[in-house]
Amino acid sequence: WVLGDRQKNEETDQGPSAAFVEKEYVKNVYDSIANQWHGTRYKAWPKVESFIKAQRKGSLFGDIGCGNGKNLPACNSVGVGVGCDISVGLATIASTARNLEVPVADIMNLPYRSAIFDCVLCIAVLHHISTIDRRLQAISECIRVLKVGGSALFYAWAQEQEGGFSGHRFAEQDVLVPFHLKHDVNKKQKISSTSSATPTVHNTDVKFAAKHAVFDENKNATVFQRYCHVYKAGELESLFEKACNGSVRIDKVYWDTGNWAIIVTKER
Repeated sequence: WVLGDRQKNEETDQGPSAAFVEKEYVKNVYDSIANQWHGTRYKAWPKVESFIKAQRKGSLFGDIGCGNGKNLPACNSVGVGVGCDISVGLATIASTARNLEVPVADIMNLPYRSAIFDCVLCIAVLHHISTIDRRLQAISECIRVLKVGGSALFYAWAQEQEGGFSGHRFAEQDVLVPFHLKHDVNKKQKISSTSSATPTVHNTDVKFAAKHAVFDENKNATVFQRYCHVYKAGELESLFEKACNGSVRIDKVYWDTGNWAIIVTKER
């Protein structure tokens, strides 16, 4: 369920591979910042929660890329929620601190049988996938595990951020977005990078999974860069048409606080 051999290639002659970009600038970042991330993400966004609560009672939900599991309590209030995430740090928090069903898994090759879920969520995942082919594969996998007649909701960061909450403005679609991991204000810390798991940020020597991390002494924070592909209006619809080959019906597309969202129903 963890990253497979096909994702271990570091670089090519043309530069960093897609797998390397997503491992170093997505997975390793979230493994490094999991504790702080968990502290600020504690419940489902309002429109995501409304979608969940509109589903049939007793539904089995698959929350693909669930992070710390913030959507799963809402799922469990309607039926049964099962999550997964590629970040070991976030999946561990969801499983232990929140007592949720969250294995480590890769959206490119989900460990679930086809047509298992009544409803699928994929919230804030697609913007971390770095090539068109991999986005198509991710969408295809999410639809594969959805039952015929089931609904799926996807959210991805929008390039159009006017009125959004992020405070970012994106001149390009493929960007690195900084995340500042704050440390104890009373103690400057020596920071190093390694391939180890999620750190405890109160230690004197902090080791991070993300090797590119840089310590900002003025802010007493370690700065990580998250890879994001931000979506233009109409881009998600085009991806779904290519990925699903007519097997889904697009029910709704909307913009929500800096994200593009799409709701689809699997028809065959």
